[in-house]
Formats: sequence, structure tokens, C-alpha cells
Amino acid sequence: MLPTWPELVAVDTLPADDVLGAVVFGSDRHADLTVPMRQLGKAPLAEVWRSSLPIARTRSGDVAMAANGAVLFGTATAEPGDTECVTAKLYEQIVDAVRVAGYPYLLRVWNHVGSINETEHEIERYKRFSAGRHEALTGRGFAREQFPAASAVGMSQNGVRVYFIASRSPGLQVENPRQVAAYDYPPVYGSRSPSFARATVAQWDGVGMVFVAGTASVVGHETRHAGDIEAQLEETLLNLETIIAEAASRIGRKGSLDHLSIAKTYIRNASDYEMIAARLRVALPRTQLLFVEGDICRRDLLVEIEGVARI
Repeated sequence: MLPTWPELVAVDTLPADDVLGAVVFGSDRHADLTVPMRQLGKAPLAEVWRSSLPIARTRSGDVAMAANGAVLFGTATAEPGDTECVTAKLYEQIVDAVRVAGYPYLLRVWNHVGSINETEHEIERYKRFSAGRHEALTGRGFAREQFPAASAVGMSQNGVRVYFIASRSPGLQVENPRQVAAYDYPPVYGSRSPSFARATVAQWDGVGMVFVAGTASVVGHETRHAGDIEAQLEETLLNLETIIAEAASRIGRKGSLDHLSIAKTYIRNASDYEMIAARLRVALPRTQLLFVEGDICRRDLLVEIEGVARI
């Protein structure tokens, strides 16, 4: 039995029972975390992490947590300030909180950074975020092979908003053979390379849950098809297929896009939504889909997709 799993539900029917955590985008509906990113599509949806076990809720500083004995769902928010500093402090709080709670292994982290592509003290804000995250994780003893799967996208309000899944037991970090590991990027991408894995695999009762990091049109370490949204989308789907297959192979199984149970797509230009949605409904017919408008960590990337696969 999986201790937690994600579902998309209508915001108006957000459940109260058996919910480890709930996140809403572009809505004022109360949830564990609300993210100021405009949702695209007809009915607004909430991302809900259900629990098969009893839930205990606690708080440590800026970190709110809900745990069920196997995994922990947490949220943390930093007000606007020096992005590198507030990110480092927020991540230090997160690592300290999950360790004290007994769930020291970060499996997946979702980061939302206000005006992520804008310049702050002559440096792009995403690069400052990456530096703060790196300093916090390495300062708390994380080796690069322990970095969790993650994404970092822009939101319409300043500050940093984070939610995450942590576990009592470590996950298996996986890299995409088509890409350079993010933590090995050259200095052009910032003074500190992005500190995340392309995917993390957790296993419970014979089921492998693959937390797929934010995935885009990157081969090696370079953006492909700048300015061409259709080509970027196809490259992104190929990268998704590759990382899911690689993650499944690491636990002795086969995996493909068909195993994606939920996928979230970040779209830089809302005018591209109809084309992207139509393509993904064909490519991912069994997957619950959520679409949001938001900036992506590189200015030349137009679309990014992340999700969770069950193997």
C-alpha cells in the first residue's frame, strides 16, 4: 500500500479527509499552500496528496508539516528579500525540521520563485536561488548524490514558496542519460550549479513511485529549439520518456510515459496552451494533467513538465 499518492481534484470539491497535503494554483481557496500562478484550462484543479495512514500535523518555524509514519508533506514560505539569503535560511529550516521529525530524506521539492528570470543585484534571480539552496544543502551535509528531485519556476508575487515530500528511508536518485547532471553544469548557469536530481524513486510494497523533476528541452546542458514551442515540447516528451525508463530500470522494471499518473505543465506563454494541451492529451491519455502559466528557469525555455509515475 502506498503511504501517499497524488491526485487532481476540482478546487470546489477539495476533500478534508485523508489528505496529507493540498496545493492550489491561482485560487484563493484555502489549502496547505497557495501559489500565485494562473491556472490554464476550464475547471480549476487542486493537487492533493492523499494518505492511507493516520496523519499528525506539526510546525517548526516557517515549516508546516503533516506526517503519517512513512512520509512527510511540508510547506514553507519566505517573504521577499535577498533571494540567496532567504532561500538558504528557508532550506536550512526545512532540513532541520524534517530531521527532527524523523523524516530526514527529501524525495521531491517544488520551488516557486517570484520573478525568477529578473535581475537582482546584477544576477538573475534563479541563479541567486540556486546559490542559496546549494549553500543550505551542502552546509547541512548533503552530498550531490543525495539532492532530491526538484523544480523551480516563477510565480507572480515576490518571495519563495516551497512544498516537499520527505521520507523515513532514502530514495534512489536517477539521472537522465541524455543530459548532464544539473549539479555538474558549467559556471555559465551560475556560481553554484542547480542542486537537484532528474528523478527520485521511492519503493513501497512492491510499487515504485518515480518523482520526476522539472523536465524541459535540454540535451547535455544546452537548451534545444530556442523559440520553437512545438519542437521544445517534443524534446521534453522524449526527455520524460527517457528518465522514466531509466528510473524503472534502476529497480529492475520497464517504464514509459504510460506510467505517469499525474503531470504538471508550466507554460511561459499562455497563447501556447491550446496546442500543448492537445498534444499532451494524445501523448498522455492516462495521465491527470494540470496546466499553469509561469516563467521557467531559463529565459529560452518555453515549456516544462514534471510529474509522478507509478511503476
